[in-house]
Amino acid sequence: MPLTYSLALLALFYVLLVGEFFIPSAGMVGFAAAIAATTSIVIAFTHSATAGFAVTATVVLSTPVVLVMMIRYWPHTAIGKRILNRRPGQLDEPTESRLRSGEKRKDLVGRSGIAKTNLLPSGLVVIDGKRLDAVSDGSPIDAGTEIVVISAVAGKLRVRVAERADLHPEQVDVERRTESIEATLESLDLDELDE
Repeated sequence: MPLTYSLALLALFYVLLVGEFFIPSAGMVGFAAAIAATTSIVIAFTHSATAGFAVTATVVLSTPVVLVMMIRYWPHTAIGKRILNRRPGQLDEPTESRLRSGEKRKDLVGRSGIAKTNLLPSGLVVIDGKRLDAVSDGSPIDAGTEIVVISAVAGKLRVRVAERADLHPEQVDVERRTESIEATLESLDLDELDE
């Protein structure tokens, strides 16, 4: 076979390798790139040993360079920004770490709201009249259920189903004090009866 087939497959390998970053294919484009590279090497070896070793060396030495360049370049592309949902180099704080009102998402911890959609585990919640993306603490939350924010890590709100103590802390505190006083009175009455 002519060496031009090998070089054409080598070019196809690089196109597919770069395409793997831009085409969401669950690795199928990368698999096709590996097949193109392997076939290119085999055809080069059928031409001559020197050509086979040259193509092999080219693939082995240039593949890491292309991958490193793509890893650095890809987050700056439109599709990379959309998939990552953050700016390149941004680790802790996402693009929307503050609400439109200027309030930080971390300030919402402890506040209650309502699940606007089912959280399986992610969905929309309404807190203080604002629709926000949130993730449940692991268990599904039905739409319309009252929720409470338990954390805000990397701009993602984590919520759980609100308990009575979350929604009415003053009332629960009064009930606890009342129960404590009643228990104390009962123990005093029992002590007086024993005398």
